[in-house]
Amino acid sequence: MAPSSDVASEHSGEATSSSGRLERRRQGSGLTQGQGKELAKEQHPQQQQVEPSVDRGKPVVSQVGRLGAAYWTWVHEPEPGQPLFFGSPLVEACSKTPWWVVPLLWLPLFSYCLGLSVVAHGLPLPSAVSLVLVGVVGWQLLEYLIHRFIFHAELNSPLGITFHFLFHGCHHKYPMDKLRLVFPPVPAAVVVGSVWAALVTALPYPVALAVFAGMGYGYVAYDVLHFMMHHVPSTALPGPLLRDLKRRHMHHHYKDHSKGYGISSVLFDVLLCTQSGV
Repeated sequence: MAPSSDVASEHSGEATSSSGRLERRRQGSGLTQGQGKELAKEQHPQQQQVEPSVDRGKPVVSQVGRLGAAYWTWVHEPEPGQPLFFGSPLVEACSKTPWWVVPLLWLPLFSYCLGLSVVAHGLPLPSAVSLVLVGVVGWQLLEYLIHRFIFHAELNSPLGITFHFLFHGCHHKYPMDKLRLVFPPVPAAVVVGSVWAALVTALPYPVALAVFAGMGYGYVAYDVLHFMMHHVPSTALPGPLLRDLKRRHMHHHYKDHSKGYGISSVLFDVLLCTQSGV
């Protein structure tokens, strides 16, 4: 057992001597203990965590959910162009809607409802016109509420972020994408169907028809005006009202997305104190 004890003592002496030499080197170099630790960190750097990003060379929709909280900064930094959204050519094609589809698809339906209220149900024409105007203002309120409280809701789960990007974030990120600006027919049909169901439940049928037509006309005006604001130069817009709407909407996109939720009208921005700062 004695040799083992001698060996242990020898190793202990070597460790003490080595520790002493390291301490003398540190003192000789003029480094404090804390500075020595920092130097060791610099000599052996740990791998830094890389922030998630979006590769525009790949389908964008499948990537945005991974951004997490960084998504809300990324999505409000506009970029030009029309990136690939989906890997499937069929789904990619279905995600695009030319502006003219909106009036072509919906104006005949809303005009039929208005005619039905007057011709088939005997609603007096002055009453029908008044109800249409009520419907237009009703759409402007709905447009404001959807834009402010649904399209600008911050949903922080991967699924919520993807949902936001598909329904509105894509427009803020790529505001000049002509084919992803107006409502595609399927989600538009959900909104139109919900409005119809609510109106026929709450109002007499002829009245519901006329108000529904007015809200429909308001919706078509909203989508067409929205397209014009992005793709028609201010100098080519007819009248100061449309030029003012465009100016306010561009402020919403490029300066302050927390203001200016009305697109076809500033009425509810004025009433609810959310006017764009222009």
